[in-house]
Amino acid sequence: MDIGTAAQWGSLFVAALALIYTVASARSRVSQDQLAKKASADDVAVMHTRLEVLATRLDGVEDRVTRAEGELEHMPDRDTTHRLEMAIARLEGRMETMDERLKPIAEISRRLQDMVMENKLK
Repeated sequence: MDIGTAAQWGSLFVAALALIYTVASARSRVSQDQLAKKASADDVAVMHTRLEVLATRLDGVEDRVTRAEGELEHMPDRDTTHRLEMAIARLEGRMETMDERLKPIAEISRRLQDMVMENKLK
């Protein structure tokens, strides 16, 4: 078998494959078209109803996300929270110091009250 004959057989084989592919593609397109035509108006109405429900739910979710974003904008970030924690710790230290400083004053006040009560009784 020479090259010319082999080329003829090869081109015949390729042409046969192309014909088979074309027929199969045309049949699948026809099948798809037939299936699309079979879709009833009820199916289309149900799909529209579902789409409307989904659109409504999506609008609700968008509103909720927008509100959440608005609330989060006012919340302190990590650095601000850390600074607040440090300021509260300093205030606690100052309160403990003030408590210690007020103890002698409270004791003086108690003694003065006792003295006033003793003078009233005499």
